[in-house]
Amino acid sequence: MSDSTLLIPHIMGLVFLLLLAACSALIFKKIKFPYTIGLVIVGILFAFMIKNVQSLGAVNDIQLTQDIILYLILPTLIFDAAVNIDSRLLIKELVPVLILAAPGLLISTLIVGFLMNLLTPLNLGIAMLFGALISATDPVAVIALFKDVGAPKRLTLLVDGESLFNDATAIVVFNIIMAIIVSGVSLNMLTTVNAIVSFIVVFVGGVLVGMIIAMIIVRLINIAPNEPLILIAFTTVTAYTAFIVSQYYLGLSGVMSTLGAGIVISWNAQTKFSPDIKEYIKNFWEYASFVANSYIFLLLGVVECRLLFEKGPSLNFIYYIIIAIIIVTVARMVVVYGLVPILKFLPRQQLINKKYQSVIFWGGLRGAVPLALVLSLKADMPYRQLIIELTLGVVLFTLLVQGTTTKKLISLLKLNKVSIFKRIMRLQAMLKTISKSKDIMSALGAQHCLPDEIIFEGIKEYDKNEKEISKELDKLEHSEEVNRDVIRRLIRFQAVAIEQKSYEILFNNKLISDSVYRELELNTSIAQDKLRNGRFPDLKLKAVPLEMLFRNFFIAVFKFLIPHNSLSKMRFKALIARYELIIASQYSYNYLISIIHDIPKFYVDHTELINECCDFYKKRVDLTLEEIEKLKKIIPIKVLQQQTMLIAAIGAENDAIDEIASSGGIHDAVIASLKEEIHTKFHKVSKGVIVKD
Repeated sequence: MSDSTLLIPHIMGLVFLLLLAACSALIFKKIKFPYTIGLVIVGILFAFMIKNVQSLGAVNDIQLTQDIILYLILPTLIFDAAVNIDSRLLIKELVPVLILAAPGLLISTLIVGFLMNLLTPLNLGIAMLFGALISATDPVAVIALFKDVGAPKRLTLLVDGESLFNDATAIVVFNIIMAIIVSGVSLNMLTTVNAIVSFIVVFVGGVLVGMIIAMIIVRLINIAPNEPLILIAFTTVTAYTAFIVSQYYLGLSGVMSTLGAGIVISWNAQTKFSPDIKEYIKNFWEYASFVANSYIFLLLGVVECRLLFEKGPSLNFIYYIIIAIIIVTVARMVVVYGLVPILKFLPRQQLINKKYQSVIFWGGLRGAVPLALVLSLKADMPYRQLIIELTLGVVLFTLLVQGTTTKKLISLLKLNKVSIFKRIMRLQAMLKTISKSKDIMSALGAQHCLPDEIIFEGIKEYDKNEKEISKELDKLEHSEEVNRDVIRRLIRFQAVAIEQKSYEILFNNKLISDSVYRELELNTSIAQDKLRNGRFPDLKLKAVPLEMLFRNFFIAVFKFLIPHNSLSKMRFKALIARYELIIASQYSYNYLISIIHDIPKFYVDHTELINECCDFYKKRVDLTLEEIEKLKKIIPIKVLQQQTMLIAAIGAENDAIDEIASSGGIHDAVIASLKEEIHTKFHKVSKGVIVKD
């Protein structure tokens, strides 16, 4: 029999599973049921069907192994999450995420380990091993549910962020405990210290390796920034190279490596990729994640059926599974309700309320990572069969019980309720879209592209909608829910939106660099997030992008170690970036002050609050002037002004080339050559090359 004859049934088996997953997902979407949880149920039913349908025999040969989960499926899931997660907000929420993911997982491991040792036949080492592998959360189904019900963005990020980091923590802790068990070394102070050092090296080392690999790939991406197929190929190489190099070759954390690589790619995509390219990459990785999740949850159902039902676990095993479910749930409760309140003792940390804590606790589902780790146990491992059954029992409970009831919990806690602030914003957005649509229809009518009666009917329908929305807005304005605080926040939100748009214009015209634009965008995003959650932005801006923190840190370190080394170029780049930021902020604030009274008519009766917003930005202008005076004492302001002027001039050159190109008067090759020259010039000027040391 030829190799192709052996291969084709397995390929068709995989194709059939994908078809089954797609059809199932379609049905579950219609009935509003989490598709990943539904796939587990479908997998269980499918396992029964395989036995009776001969043509599906090849599917029965498809096995979930540790290597398939770790080296094929997990990099896809981690990279998709890392690329699509808001890295700016993740950095902001890094402290609570890390508290839950690192100390939280260790505490959960200890609680589960000690209690399982007391209440089941497992010895302490094996019980700890089970505690490590079962403590990793996998909120895929819950995150999908959050999107459907409109759960708060911060809650989604906390649940998703914890899962990303504790996957890595679980794998590292599992491997350390496994090494201790295999070596037979007793647990003492020395082995504990070695384990902690090993954990830090593996965890942090993985992040650094992933970031380095991604930075190298970003250099290659810069050569062809607008080639979507090439970019997708590069991101795929990044995801799998980062994971395999760290996990397999270096013995570091593959999950943290892929996470670090994904965040670097995502960070650079904000300014280096066009919106179309970013959407293209997002869609590809969402599809890859859908395929990976489809296979793992379908096959998880099949595995559950084989091991828990076909082999018929003994009554003792069922008893131990129930004990494990209770212990794992208690450990999760202790971690969430015990560690989260610590945030109030830490500086500059926003508290996580009880409602969020409840969803984080109940939404801690288990999935791919526990399955991969339990399948890695060797055949001669003591209590292997019991650990497998315990793992599958807990995973099945979290998916089918917790996963299906989380939506109800969110509703009970009213976390899916749309605030008055968001309702007003939504209605205002609808009015803007209606106005745009009417303008387009009027333009079509003026150019006689369509009959007048068609244009008239269309505008009439939109006028009707506009009146209804305006009426609803008017009702909200006079409702008890709308107070001065809500109006004040709405006005400030409008101002921040204008501020954000002005920064985008400056960046598109090459008047500010990537890093400065990211910092300004981060500040406006944080301001909007605060306003959505009932708070107001600070007068002084504090947020700084990661790359600026690193650069400023290294400048300070080198200055301390080598006091006589002025590091003129590096320091000049930092000053240029700071000056760019100040000038861009000053421009944006002054522009905003000039048009602040033109904001929507909804606020015409609130002149006092509009003036208050105007005063806020005038104070910010004063702060920028103070910053400029400080810079004058460090470096001649004329040099900084010259730098800004050159960047503006280069931006104008670029616009002129675009205008000439659109007229078709010059050959494409000439345009490309001129563009390349402008790009090189801008790169040099923005890096401070014009300065003589």
